[in-house]
Amino acid sequence: MAIRPATHRASGQARRAQLLQAAVEVIANQGVGGASHRAIAKQAGMPLSTTSYFFASLDDLMTAALAVVADRVATRLDESIRTIVQDNMTAEAAIDHLIDTLLGSSSEDVAAQFEIYLECARRPQLQSAAHQIMVSFERAAESALRGLCIATPGDRARMVVAIIDGFALHRRAWPRGDADRRAMSNALHTVVAGFRALDALSEGDDTAATIA
Repeated sequence: MAIRPATHRASGQARRAQLLQAAVEVIANQGVGGASHRAIAKQAGMPLSTTSYFFASLDDLMTAALAVVADRVATRLDESIRTIVQDNMTAEAAIDHLIDTLLGSSSEDVAAQFEIYLECARRPQLQSAAHQIMVSFERAAESALRGLCIATPGDRARMVVAIIDGFALHRRAWPRGDADRRAMSNALHTVVAGFRALDALSEGDDTAATIA
């Protein structure tokens, strides 16, 4: 059997990556319902037959494209958390750094993220990509909370992610510039302060029980 040269494989991988990025852009701009072989091929500047050459079905193509978004989200958040841990940031600095990371996200990736969430009920095959994104956010939030010495960070991570997603979704409908950043910062600082206050109360109860 003939073996394809490395240059041919590299070219194929580059075309596949270009096609996947085009799919992300189409999904972000037109929604999952607006994604078609024709629309994606046109966005990629490729012949229509290219999509079926690389992917058996449109669902396979969209699932792979959304997995790319999930991988990018995970990579970006992991890098942010590593920086927070390595620099031993204070709570204030850690929250500001995380907000900068989130606000610096690609608008296409953010739009595609919420398209995935909304479409999951109708297309169960997209759930794995949605879950990967959600797990990435929750893992990053848990790491950040653990670094800030917050108790039960795993249980509380989902609360933080819900706040982050809520602000991101609102920005899609009504972007308000610097006001968005201030509001998100205030919300996260307030939540972390609340966690710390609850932890302090819990420690006080434990101490009282020990004395009794």
